[in-house]
Amino acid sequence: SQHCSNDFVGDMGRDFYFDLDRMANQFGGQLPEVLNNTFSYMDHIKNGNHNNTGKIVGGHASHAPAQVKRFYTARTVRKALEYFSIDYLTLGLRVPDWAKEMLKNEAL
Repeated sequence: SQHCSNDFVGDMGRDFYFDLDRMANQFGGQLPEVLNNTFSYMDHIKNGNHNNTGKIVGGHASHAPAQVKRFYTARTVRKALEYFSIDYLTLGLRVPDWAKEMLKNEAL
């Protein structure tokens, strides 16, 4: 049995902001500031917002699900999931809701 050690494991699911906060706290330095400049996650943490739905809450949102659609199609999401499937299995990650939604909408 091979043991796998990871410095950080997070996903792009509903707890995305809290994963960002864990990563920022774990690695420190300028990372918290850089991540907050990009994702404005600190307001979500302060307000206890666990829902990364891309909708505006308190005037701030990363719009992550909407941003994904700008850069990925259902085909590229499927390919990425195939490529990273070993990570999902090894790390016990769930497929993000936005990815499931994109694949479901393609089937319609």
